[in-house]
Amino acid sequence: MKLIALALLLLPAAARAADREDFMMGSVVKSEKWTMDRAADREIFDGNVSFRNPKYVLKADHALYDRKTQAWDITGSVYILRTFEDKSVVEANCDSARYLEGTEEAYMDRGLLPVRMKHTGADGKVLNGRSDKAKAENRTGLMRFTGNFALSTENLDIFSSKGLYDRNTQTFLIEESTPLAVGKREGYDFAINSEKIKFFRDSRDIKFYNNVTGWVKDNPEKPFAAK
Repeated sequence: MKLIALALLLLPAAARAADREDFMMGSVVKSEKWTMDRAADREIFDGNVSFRNPKYVLKADHALYDRKTQAWDITGSVYILRTFEDKSVVEANCDSARYLEGTEEAYMDRGLLPVRMKHTGADGKVLNGRSDKAKAENRTGLMRFTGNFALSTENLDIFSSKGLYDRNTQTFLIEESTPLAVGKREGYDFAINSEKIKFFRDSRDIKFYNNVTGWVKDNPEKPFAAK
């Protein structure tokens, strides 16, 4: 079942080839109904569609695969979970998704709720993201977020209309609509605007570029202790 291809977008580039070889080992694929439309050359999966193995979980209400265009359209409570060898985890939720096998690109769209991404590191630190739309480009290692983009850690919130995650450098570039970062460090609070913000996923470092404005003030409470 080629529904597994969408989950491969969460792989590091160096691991893709090896993981493709043993991807189906121990895998279980289920749905309440499966239809092969030979005239239109497509497959339709309905009801509690799921793919599961030790590294991946993918769930949805419906999935349609068009063999002519090599495109997957997945709808209804789409959920993807990827567990890495270091015990870190990436989760994604959206209302609908489209995956193009030829270009290895996935498009995720919101419904009543935004597209949501969650990264839980091996150290337990959590990074949450949300947007109206997201596009994942597996070959380049890029993920683009557009519309009401927000990125949150345990002590920082960043807001803008556009974000770009680079898997190769593990950084987020946040821009457009005058990005705003609000948060706290040890002993002080801050709120800062700039034309661009770069956020480093693992170190939690943050850099501001061009027309930087805002404020920094001492926090009278007990200094924040990083988790």
